[in-house]
Amino acid sequence: MRFNSGEKRAVAIIAIVAVVFVAVVSGTVGALVAGNHHDDRGYLHVAIDDELITVKPTEWCDVLMQRCTADQDQALRGQHVPLPVGQSAMLSVSEDISEHPWLLYRLYADRNGVIVNPNPTPEYKTSGSTYTVELPSRPDRVLVNIEVQPLSAVVVDGQYQVARGVLSLNTTPDGFRVKQPSPQNPTPPSGQVQEPSATG
Repeated sequence: MRFNSGEKRAVAIIAIVAVVFVAVVSGTVGALVAGNHHDDRGYLHVAIDDELITVKPTEWCDVLMQRCTADQDQALRGQHVPLPVGQSAMLSVSEDISEHPWLLYRLYADRNGVIVNPNPTPEYKTSGSTYTVELPSRPDRVLVNIEVQPLSAVVVDGQYQVARGVLSLNTTPDGFRVKQPSPQNPTPPSGQVQEPSATG
């Protein structure tokens, strides 16, 4: 089969357009892949009213505690989303967290702003057993902070697993003042106000 000069020119133009198209698509895909860094750290989703909040870790390690990162800005800044008294927050953990055991700390204050238990006992969640937890806040037990600590595969003294991450959210309602007593003064003065922390 022989092509005349017009047909040869058309085939050449089609070939050039195809090569340019492949080059543009390949370059675009390459730029998108290179510029899209995947964050493989776990996260929390907390739903309050119609708002969905993503909580990122202040510290995160792989399950063997060999590769760790810390977000000092996140740790210093913290996250605060007020949970109104009488409502509940829905906490969901990412698969990176739920596929291993994890701890949930809830910190409550009474109606006067006094922390109910400054060193709360964590709720132990087994691997794959819990993805979503309801967190109520009532007038007599105001939820002021939540903290999730995913556990590693590292066991200390054969007794307990080491936490491989920390994710926390301050849920203190707007206008609510939290008072934390000092060890020297178990009754807090009315002016002593501190940011709540679920783990002390």
